[in-house]
Amino acid sequence: MLTYLEALPLALFLLYIRQIDTELPTEWQGPFVAGGIAALGVILLFLHRKQVFNRLLLGINLYLISGGLAFITHQWWLNRIYGQLQASGMLLWIIATGIASLLISSRGFIGVDSPDAGGIRTCSFYLLLVSILAFALSFGFRGNPMLSETVPFLGLFLARNTLKTKLGSGINECETGKPFP
Repeated sequence: MLTYLEALPLALFLLYIRQIDTELPTEWQGPFVAGGIAALGVILLFLHRKQVFNRLLLGINLYLISGGLAFITHQWWLNRIYGQLQASGMLLWIIATGIASLLISSRGFIGVDSPDAGGIRTCSFYLLLVSILAFALSFGFRGNPMLSETVPFLGLFLARNTLKTKLGSGINECETGKPFP
């Protein structure tokens, strides 16, 4: 149940932006503040319950929190950067979360409990590479919803699920280099 709650801030943000004039920078305040508050609530709940974070959604939630804080504290420079980056701004937060997870968490960027520390690190590294490629695609095709939003995020979430499944199966295909289907 809690795992679905983790995506709620993003869903709220996306629903909200469908109701505003996205060409006006000030209109983004509502979606960012609402999404940021929801994201903060989810993170605090997960921390309290000691729930494992989906690292991709954690990165997105940190993006929403930072965007909401930027509006509340009048950090217009950050909002301008987010406006220029568009969806690729979320991917930068995912990459930062991936790097931090690789450095400080035994579950890595992949977010899996496993006795196979090498497999976690390798799969996490692959996921980080996919995140970087997703960012490059998203940034390069800003303004094209299919190639800057849908394809990079769909590919990233599919890659995470594939890597997590392979690691959880006990067959360490991340380490052995066997191709994924």
